[in-house]
Amino acid sequence: MQVETMAIDRKEFEQHYFRAAYLFSRFTVPYMRSIYREFGGDMLLNIVLGEIGSRNVSYFFDAEKDAQSSAEVLTDVSEHQRLLRPCNALSISDATGIPRETVRRKIDMLIKKGWVYKNEKGHIYLTPEVAQHFEQFLYTSIEALLPSARSLIEVLSKLPPPASQGRAE
Repeated sequence: MQVETMAIDRKEFEQHYFRAAYLFSRFTVPYMRSIYREFGGDMLLNIVLGEIGSRNVSYFFDAEKDAQSSAEVLTDVSEHQRLLRPCNALSISDATGIPRETVRRKIDMLIKKGWVYKNEKGHIYLTPEVAQHFEQFLYTSIEALLPSARSLIEVLSKLPPPASQGRAE
């Protein structure tokens, strides 16, 4: 699957600013509410977990152009130190602006939930359990994102809207 790079037409953005803001918020506001509920109101816990996950898998997905076997590899804890980018409280704090002590407390909470673990060097990795826990949440979130993304593309890119499925042209 080839991903097409898309630039926003500045004039279209300015002309349709309020519509674009509405379309964007149509996804982001419910998404933030769902994150709030999923994490028991602790938005910082979500940010810390997301930073760990993004850092961990960045090496793998940046190196692997064809990640057909990603589920097998990413759920094999014995492969983590070889294939995933480690992180620690300092790197998470630096990236997010969250104080290091707060990050440490959030990491401890994530360890207790079984969503991350530390190796002997103090490097932090996601556990396979976190992927299982959030699979449906991610599926539902992406499913909710797509209509807003399509609408934003239509409004801001001057591209023709995608052909309706099931309709003869």
